[in-house]
Amino acid sequence: MDDSRIRRQIEEHFAAPQGLDATPEDQERSAAIYADDAVLEFPQGGERIRGRGNILAFRSAYPARLKLEVSRTVGGGDLWINEYTIQYDDGVPMMVAGIMEFEHGKVSRERIYITEPWEPPAWRSKWVELMG
Repeated sequence: MDDSRIRRQIEEHFAAPQGLDATPEDQERSAAIYADDAVLEFPQGGERIRGRGNILAFRSAYPARLKLEVSRTVGGGDLWINEYTIQYDDGVPMMVAGIMEFEHGKVSRERIYITEPWEPPAWRSKWVELMG
């Protein structure tokens, strides 16, 4: 599968509404990117979800409104990285890095890392340029 087609799949995956605002059709559209035996991992929580059906069920049962804003997608071939923010209900947006591994045009493994923003410490300010 060529890179432009994979990029389009990733864009469609993130364009579908998530959480409480998602319809079953939205959830199906979002889950279409995963292989039947895909694995979704959240290393910070030590969690692993096996299978497209379980990924779909997990996301369909999500008890909050989610707002995703993709800032960058980079990659090629079978390895793609997505950087985005996620906001649960009206909470503080958190930074996310997600690694997608593709096999035969579908995601076979995805690892998602989520972190809360922090105030930069003053001690390192002379070396740091603040990002907008």
